[in-house]
Amino acid sequence: MLDRARLASQAQSFAEQLPNLIGSETLHQKSIQYSTRMRIRFGEAALKPIQPKVSERKIHSEMGFALRGKQQPVWYELRKVMTVDGRTVNPPKKARERLAFGLKSDNERERLRMMEEFTRYGLNGLATDYSLSLLLFRFGEVDKFRFEPISREFIGADRVQVYRFSRTDDTAGVTIFDGKHVSRQPLEGKLWVRSDSTTPLRIELNSRLSDGQLMIEDNGAITYEPSRFGTVLPVSVLYQRHINGALVMEIRYEYSNFQKFGADAELKFNP
Repeated sequence: MLDRARLASQAQSFAEQLPNLIGSETLHQKSIQYSTRMRIRFGEAALKPIQPKVSERKIHSEMGFALRGKQQPVWYELRKVMTVDGRTVNPPKKARERLAFGLKSDNERERLRMMEEFTRYGLNGLATDYSLSLLLFRFGEVDKFRFEPISREFIGADRVQVYRFSRTDDTAGVTIFDGKHVSRQPLEGKLWVRSDSTTPLRIELNSRLSDGQLMIEDNGAITYEPSRFGTVLPVSVLYQRHINGALVMEIRYEYSNFQKFGADAELKFNP
């Protein structure tokens, strides 16, 4: 049986570390476009399937976490781009200063501008907030989930218990940002926790939407590791989108070098 209180305590400790926390994020995106045009082909070429067009991007950013909303405050990811495919768009110092300003500010437009920045680099359909998935299981929320033990495994040297979880309401979800449209999708998934301490090490989220003709599946796998701040922090996210069973997008986020910055006007980082 899952110890919900211990899991919620881990999630609460994670939440307490989010303020003034900034880290480095490297994003690798692969978009796959399948041709829908009819082409007349002859000879051997007609026997070969039309290969999809694959485009890739690599973006390095500074990222942090901001609490937004007065009535029902919610944590969001914020990021400021530094390099795109190896090309510098913002020097590291400037990117951190701008990100820190966005984290301190209550201006929601600043956050949306940072999200829209990604679309200028062709990253439509960007999935965000996956790194914050552990917050789903905080006190007051964890009891809204159903957990079913399904297996015992190892992650490295750690013995883990795997649970399937689900939530019937649509108040919890992941953010999908497509152009200027933001949507929240309901979810279900799996949870990996250390057998001896209930420390969360991995979360998988699965979401499905259908309009009768298209079946859209969004899947995210989040890996956490213990940090020097006394709680787990995200180290990677793998996001995939399938439409009618075909993979159309894959994004891998990698996180490192998390630091705390001071709350004063001058941007100072604490070891």
